[in-house]
Amino acid sequence: MIPEPYYTLIRTSKGNDSAIVVVNSALRTFRDRQAFPWHLKISIDCKRLGANGMPTDEEGEILKRLEDAITSLIEITKNAIFLARITCQGERVLLYRVHEPGVANDALKQLVSEASQLREWNYRMDHDADWELAQPELHLLEQDPRFS
Repeated sequence: MIPEPYYTLIRTSKGNDSAIVVVNSALRTFRDRQAFPWHLKISIDCKRLGANGMPTDEEGEILKRLEDAITSLIEITKNAIFLARITCQGERVLLYRVHEPGVANDALKQLVSEASQLREWNYRMDHDADWELAQPELHLLEQDPRFS
């Protein structure tokens, strides 16, 4: 059973750069983790940047459209769960936990093959049964006083 998502916004940093992270905090206590043993990382290059390497409002709208297209394709069959979105250093990273990697891979290949790409992006999927690759984002929640 996939938990209802609950999103927590965290302002942090990566090196000297500001970072904005949105984490699905419902996964902090998710008990059925073994059903989603694959870690999917999608990296999107931002073009229009403002202060601190963050996307401008206009760029944010373009990124949102691309994220919506990606998310609708990989979450439609309940095959993936959104873990986090990280914006930092001119890049937007989307993280998901995936049940069946072949289904997600086919959906992403379909999207990549479309003629018009809003932004350059790539993805990587790794087997991660222990959710070690998800720990940096989940650990941010442990440091947040709202979850003490």
